[in-house]
Amino acid sequence: MNKLYLLTIMAILAPAVSVASDSQSAGNADDNITDQNMIIVTSTRYEEPASSALSPVVVVTSDDISKMQATSFADIARHLPDVQLFINGGRGQQSKIQVRGGNSTDVLVLINGLKINTSYDGAAYIERIPVHMIERIEYIRGVRASLYGSQASAAVINIITRPGFNDDNIHVRAGYGSYKNRQASASFKHSVGENGEIKLAVGTEKEKGYNVLPLDGLNNGDHHGFQGTNFMADYQHRLGGFTLFGDFMFNQTKSQFDNSYISDWDGHAHEYDMNRYDNYSFEVGGKYDGEIYKSRLSLNYQKTDDYEQIMLNPFREKKSDNTPIYTRTTSASWSNELALCDFLTMAGGVDYRRDRLKPSSKAYYSHIDAQHPLIHNTGLYLLTQFDAGGVQAELSGRYDHNTQYGAHFTYQGGLGYTFLDDFKIGLRYGTSFRSPTFMELYYPFVGSGDLKPESSNSIELMLRGDHKILDWRISLFKNHYKDRIIYFYETYSYKNIAKADIKGIEAEFGFELWGVKNTFNASIKSAKDETNHHDIPYIPRRDFKWTLLGSVYDFDLSASFQAFSSRYASDGGKRLGGYGIFNLGVGYNISKNFKISAKADNIFDKRYAYSRGYNSTEYKTPEATYALSFDFNY
Repeated sequence: MNKLYLLTIMAILAPAVSVASDSQSAGNADDNITDQNMIIVTSTRYEEPASSALSPVVVVTSDDISKMQATSFADIARHLPDVQLFINGGRGQQSKIQVRGGNSTDVLVLINGLKINTSYDGAAYIERIPVHMIERIEYIRGVRASLYGSQASAAVINIITRPGFNDDNIHVRAGYGSYKNRQASASFKHSVGENGEIKLAVGTEKEKGYNVLPLDGLNNGDHHGFQGTNFMADYQHRLGGFTLFGDFMFNQTKSQFDNSYISDWDGHAHEYDMNRYDNYSFEVGGKYDGEIYKSRLSLNYQKTDDYEQIMLNPFREKKSDNTPIYTRTTSASWSNELALCDFLTMAGGVDYRRDRLKPSSKAYYSHIDAQHPLIHNTGLYLLTQFDAGGVQAELSGRYDHNTQYGAHFTYQGGLGYTFLDDFKIGLRYGTSFRSPTFMELYYPFVGSGDLKPESSNSIELMLRGDHKILDWRISLFKNHYKDRIIYFYETYSYKNIAKADIKGIEAEFGFELWGVKNTFNASIKSAKDETNHHDIPYIPRRDFKWTLLGSVYDFDLSASFQAFSSRYASDGGKRLGGYGIFNLGVGYNISKNFKISAKADNIFDKRYAYSRGYNSTEYKTPEATYALSFDFNY
């Protein structure tokens, strides 16, 4: 049967199946830590209350971010359930997110619904995301490829920077911290007449840093710092039921790092490097919000220049470009929603994306020989939702056509049921795929033009209790991958492995007392390469997180603890040790508009490592760090 016909039939024949869903809000001071009335947009790509969502969603608000005193996106991400960070050192170093034991390429990261995973290597580098622009974050675990396409096999994170209407505010922030970190940012949100809303935001940061890869006698005295500058202008205007919007974003980061090594068989080298990243993003579009029908159309263009420089001397300005990567992305999206009746909704749309790797791109001075430097992808998706009598159901499907890899069809379904008013049970099943990236295919020496697209299927069983005082959730999941793309450190190359299985159990619970919210989550998982039954690298079997956020009188309080077990590191059977870090913060509201805050991260000075570099040398993570900040709101 033609897959387009099958997709249409699936949407019409639902309601059939998806998980009973909930939204855990870390940012609401109601009696319950779960705000079922909070409006979210990521679960189905449309605005809906959390009570109607058919995926587990965690919402982090700007108020949460303020209480956390987050100065980087990593500060936020480390609090999210079943998220593991993969960072090569401290601030500004290469940072990626892994969810449920997946790769960073399994996590789709969006800004205002637009994909920011690079077309070059498929990752979303979170050190490049300006925190001061964020209004809220919506985080969905589990496969959503049937709505978003490639890379949405483990999670979707949507970072929303666009404010609501009549959300006037001026916010100025300045801070100073360890390693001579200096930050300053300002944002301005203002209503323009009765129907317009403008937001301007600008930020800058500079840090001297420390030696992220210390090798005694070789690079003593090196400091690997970070510098960032960003700007955003956003305008939206209402015309009856229509809203027109447009925005421009610019982000530049400069990160110093180290590829030095000492080897018994290869001698030694002192390589002091710097990465510079320039990104320009332009978006225009409009949406219509009616009682029965809704529609949204957007067009986006992104220009990204990302290159490394080998510094000829770490204390001089002489440098040479060795790996300039130039990508250009054009995308368009048109989505529609139709409420057939009070309990049945249909939605659908089309996505188009054009990724281009410019021929002037190089890797270590060599031109990248890309057989397909221009890739087009067109996706068509349909969704049906049912919600009545305690039963929630969803069925969705998506057809993608890629000019390099042909057609792919993904789908998802599930069923949820609420019983005894306070309990929900749900079952989900879905499929996903991911095409190889430019880097995996064409990077000199490590890329392989023979790579196949990887595919996966996922099943999840959930039981949840939603009570006045306590919320809890237990989930069991299994993700089965075929032709999984893995980087092998022993051979320094990308390869497909025939099969990989990741399975686990997650437990979460939270309560609020006297205005202070406590959330706890833990997971146990197994990630195996089924071809040799070895552990997949850098995935801990166990993790535990506790987060406290709240306000008492004129004080804002935050505390957190994250612990991870040891991980297989793929180099001769060696493992990275487990670790646990404790963070603490307090803010004092001197007046309605002015607050002074202080925080300490890793206060017990725990020594640990996220990853290893060349010749198995561990990247050094920050010691105990401290920061002081001042916030003015009007």
